[in-house]
Amino acid sequence: MPGLRCRCLCLMVAALVGLSGANRNCPDLVVDSCLCAAERFKGPDRQTVRIKVVCSGGELVETLQPSLLPNRTVSLILSNNKILWLKNNSFIGLRSLERLDLKNNLISTIEPGAFYGLSELKRLDLSNNRIGCLTPDIFVGLKNLHKLNLSGNIFSSLMNGLFSELLALKALHFYTDSLICDCNLRWVLHWARNASVRISEETVCAYPKSLQGAVFRNLKENQLTCAGPLELPLFELIPSQRQVVFHGDRLPFQCTATFLDNTTQVHWYHDGRLVETDDERGVFVEESIIHDCCLITRELVLSSIDTDATGMWECMVNNSYGSIAKQVEIMVLETAVPFCPAERIINNKGDFRWPKTVAGIIAYHSCLQYSLNSVSLPNGAEEPKAWRKCNRTGRWAEESYSECPYSQEATQVLHGFSQMHLNATNALEFSHQLAAYTRGAAKFADKMDVIYLAYMLEKLTAYVDEVQDLSDAIVEIASNVMLVNDRALWIAQKENKACTRIVQCVERLANQTLTSDTQAVAKVSLNIALEAFVIKPSSFVGMTCTAFQKIPANFDRSLTGDTGTRSQEQQLNFKCNAGSHSGSVVNFSTMNAVAVASVYLPRSAFSPSSALQSVDNSSCKLQFIAFRNGKLFPSTGNSSHLADDGKYRTIGTPVIFVNIDGCSIANLTSPLTIALKHFKQGINPIAVFWDFDLLDGGHGGWWGEGCNIISSADNITTLHSTHFGNFAVLMDLKTVLTLPQYPGEFLHPVVYACTAVMLLCLFASIITYIVHHSTIRISRKGWHMLLNFCFHTALTFAVFAGGINRVKYPIVCQAVGIVLHYSTLSTMLWIGVTARNIYKQVTKKPQTSPNSDQPSYPKQPLLRFYLISGGVPFIICGITAATNINNYGIEGKADTQYCWMAWEPSLGAFYGPVAFIFLVTCIYFLCTYVQLRRHPERKYELKERTEDQQRLASPEVGHSHVTDAASVSQATCSMISSSLLENEHSFKAQLRAAAFTLFLFTATWTFGALAISQGHFLDMIFSCLYGAFCVTLGLFILIHHCAKRDDVWHCWWSCCPSRRNTYSVQVNVRPKVNVNGENQVHAPCLQESPCPTKPAVFNHPAASHCKLTNLQAVQNHVNCLSPVTPCCAKMHCDQLLEDDSHIHVHNEGTFRPNMHIHRCLKSRTKPRYFSRHRSAADREYAYHIPSSIDGSIHSSHTDSPHSTHDSQSGHRRPCCAKNDPYSTLSQPESSDVSTVIYSCAKVPESDPMHHAAHFEMHPRTQSLPFSTTSHNGILKGTVHDAMIYGSDSTGNIKTGPWKNETTV
Repeated sequence: MPGLRCRCLCLMVAALVGLSGANRNCPDLVVDSCLCAAERFKGPDRQTVRIKVVCSGGELVETLQPSLLPNRTVSLILSNNKILWLKNNSFIGLRSLERLDLKNNLISTIEPGAFYGLSELKRLDLSNNRIGCLTPDIFVGLKNLHKLNLSGNIFSSLMNGLFSELLALKALHFYTDSLICDCNLRWVLHWARNASVRISEETVCAYPKSLQGAVFRNLKENQLTCAGPLELPLFELIPSQRQVVFHGDRLPFQCTATFLDNTTQVHWYHDGRLVETDDERGVFVEESIIHDCCLITRELVLSSIDTDATGMWECMVNNSYGSIAKQVEIMVLETAVPFCPAERIINNKGDFRWPKTVAGIIAYHSCLQYSLNSVSLPNGAEEPKAWRKCNRTGRWAEESYSECPYSQEATQVLHGFSQMHLNATNALEFSHQLAAYTRGAAKFADKMDVIYLAYMLEKLTAYVDEVQDLSDAIVEIASNVMLVNDRALWIAQKENKACTRIVQCVERLANQTLTSDTQAVAKVSLNIALEAFVIKPSSFVGMTCTAFQKIPANFDRSLTGDTGTRSQEQQLNFKCNAGSHSGSVVNFSTMNAVAVASVYLPRSAFSPSSALQSVDNSSCKLQFIAFRNGKLFPSTGNSSHLADDGKYRTIGTPVIFVNIDGCSIANLTSPLTIALKHFKQGINPIAVFWDFDLLDGGHGGWWGEGCNIISSADNITTLHSTHFGNFAVLMDLKTVLTLPQYPGEFLHPVVYACTAVMLLCLFASIITYIVHHSTIRISRKGWHMLLNFCFHTALTFAVFAGGINRVKYPIVCQAVGIVLHYSTLSTMLWIGVTARNIYKQVTKKPQTSPNSDQPSYPKQPLLRFYLISGGVPFIICGITAATNINNYGIEGKADTQYCWMAWEPSLGAFYGPVAFIFLVTCIYFLCTYVQLRRHPERKYELKERTEDQQRLASPEVGHSHVTDAASVSQATCSMISSSLLENEHSFKAQLRAAAFTLFLFTATWTFGALAISQGHFLDMIFSCLYGAFCVTLGLFILIHHCAKRDDVWHCWWSCCPSRRNTYSVQVNVRPKVNVNGENQVHAPCLQESPCPTKPAVFNHPAASHCKLTNLQAVQNHVNCLSPVTPCCAKMHCDQLLEDDSHIHVHNEGTFRPNMHIHRCLKSRTKPRYFSRHRSAADREYAYHIPSSIDGSIHSSHTDSPHSTHDSQSGHRRPCCAKNDPYSTLSQPESSDVSTVIYSCAKVPESDPMHHAAHFEMHPRTQSLPFSTTSHNGILKGTVHDAMIYGSDSTGNIKTGPWKNETTV
């Protein structure tokens, strides 16, 4: 610690000593920011003291007074202050000063003699100030100055003789951002060389641009010139943008430029006229003002602008070396001025959104539509712009997009090709590059693409004579042009005759390539074929040339004019035969080839009467050209000479060209015979030829003179012509039903409409079964199978309609193929699983007794169905895709127009499995049908009973009059409520529905496949068939599984508040189940008799509520007699329905004959439910229950009992035996409260009453005692006892002694 204190004390003492020393050396310097330091210098004679004053980084605005500084000051640092100017004699008296630093100040003015008295000054630094005016008077008195730094100021030139007072100067710095190295600085080089002054390397030129960055001292005098355009470091016009003002406004302008010399002047011009001050017009031109000898400014003030001020105002700066000008536009508006509306223009230069613009203004729009990071501009280059003028009336007028590049890449590339220089050396390579690029011409969409190609073909044709094989590339390029869309070709022809120029280039090839050494030329390409010969008229015997194309063996031989989908193997070619007319389109027989056109030139065409004159009297050049279609011959105008006679006709055949060069031939004596094959269907064909000079401007058109059709059959038209040229057949296509090829971009509209209808039906069914699952009578398996079938069917046809033709997107196309493969297999498997389930239910054998040792059927999980119907297709699709993903989609499959599978993989992965599934499903259908024929009593599937229900149901049969349980199961006619049914549809109805569904699905899928794979006309037929079966499938699913079911109708109506109360009283919905397994029906009792015209056997008297049993009263159940209670106990039997037998009811004193059962049937509103009660089975079958053809238990006739009995016996007989005249009534303990089972006991065959069917109701003998109820609330004793002791003399239901007791 003591040592540290000593050190601090020493430092403080040293500081005080230094401060006292500073004050001692500069006693008068009181500026806080200044420091004064002294240093002793030992000279040769004596020791001297040198003083350094540093006042840097302060706030000085002027130099220090010389009187404040010691005379011995040798260094004065005043940098980094705010000194504005240097006055005269600013440093007088500082005779010993050797260094003066004034850099980084704000000095703009230096008065002459400012450095007077500094005779010993050796270094002067004036850099980084605002000095513009420099004169020799400034440096007066600096005779010993060695180094001068003037860099970083604002001057642009140096006055001649500026450094004449600096005789001892050795180093000079004068670089500025605006230094102009021109003829005005030539003297500096000469002076520096003579005075041995070294100019620093940091001194470089800023202007002109040709010398920018050049080191000044390395320049030669001849480089410093004043020739060329005037370049100024600063030239500014404020305001510089277009000015829109109103009449009477005030608008000032200011023009500032670099002042070079005294010849520099500034003038104002308006629309080219010099502007001078005019007080009357309110125009004031101020005098020029020069700032710091480096800038000149002149102002223009328009105090009251009139309408005539509209136009271009210009500021011009000139001197003895040149001039430069800047303009600004003024638009003067009246009070109400029109506007041009905002508009969007899309052209081949891009997308331009022109804003709302004032009338008379030229609007500018940037050409660069995207960010500049992808577009580089040269240094200093202005961004290209498009402009558009809005005229005085508020309408868009002139416009220009010429500065903008093309927006499409193809057009940019072709434009670059057109700018390349061609010669005989590079023509062949150029043509090959162009031919390769134009193979993708189907994507060209701009007219300029065709125009540039026509221009380049004309340039290439000029070198055909010099370059061998160049003609092949020209033919290929012209052929590729025919891939361009029709609209681009039409516009290019109309604006530039581009198509005509291309055709003429091809036609000139034969004349240029045929020579004495080359007697024949043949060119082939995708869309153009050329054949040319050198012939001698004297030996000519006739010739037939046929244009044909090779095709694959399995290709549709019908010719189409679409060239975009053809492969290179389908090139056009010629086959020519000399002699008689043979090998035409009609009888062309080359294997794997189809003829498209043929020309026959007869021998008599060169007869003497034809006035043939050969140029060399020995040979002529005969050429044939075939164009696949007429795309290079677009008709661009209307004319009375056109062959269509004002009607719109289209080329429906190839175009064939025939011509002879080197001979002068008049009209042919024997006409040409030309056969053309149609690639389009039309009517009213006309034979025409192309006349290049027909329309105004030489655009050309079709004309029919000298051409006539001699036959037209089998898509081939034959015509005659008496002259040469390009021939074709025009046809009217408007009045012909056009059948577009499907699948194209869209399928036939009927496919989408009908698929939408089917999807609505399927999803309506799905939603219904999901939302109302708890109230629809359908088994758990049936519910899962139906929903999965509907979902996969909807998926199959939705993907088919939406994606089968997405061939432009390979990934999507592959996904569509995979989904279609999977969903179709899954749908077929769900139908097969449904068929198996029906078969298993029909053949299922119930147990004879619930207490037997035979094990009950275990519940099998539904997962196995999902593993089969969903897992198997997934495995098949996974293996197919893993083997080769290109098995799906269109990759590697030529001429495929839909998204599916390759043929060979589909045989094993799709068609084979589908055929196997179909066969197995049909076998199940057949086996089920056989079982139903053998066991007609098996009709309905009942719910599964609990163990208690089976135990309690068994004694009831045992206590009846029938002692043999087997005989009861065979001869008992029963009636059950619909709530006991597991499925409302009968087995027959389920079988018919499943078989019909399989047929509809298979037919719909087949017709859909044919609709997208067939050609014209057939695709429309199959599309309509697909639509018909598609709608039928959807409606069948909706009607059969929803509309024809009463439980579904109840669910639908329950969603409607206005009908909910009405349907809440019906009991044929699935009732809720309490904890005891009993059904709870909370509904008002039906007060009407099932037979309004007859007293019901089991009908209540007129009362507002049902009679309740003791147990039911305790459980608060409102148990109604089922509305399906029969009018008569055995109305379902055929004998009672059709025979004349009567029902006789015995009582004490009355007998009512002739009460026919059919009268009762006519008055009932619902058919009755009958069942055969079998207590020993877990799942029971309902026998003889009437149902509709769709399986409804309410309206069937085919499933009615008499239909089944008729098949068992040759005559109708009652279903009940005749020995027991009493009907037995049994009600299981755990059955539904609405379930009532009526049965008749079996009678021996020896019963004398074999042919009579009478129901006798015995008189009531006693009431049912209260004690007859068991602990479960079920009546004790037999059903027969209940019938005897519970009926009155009239057979009606009566009440016993207790209020809640019901007796019969």
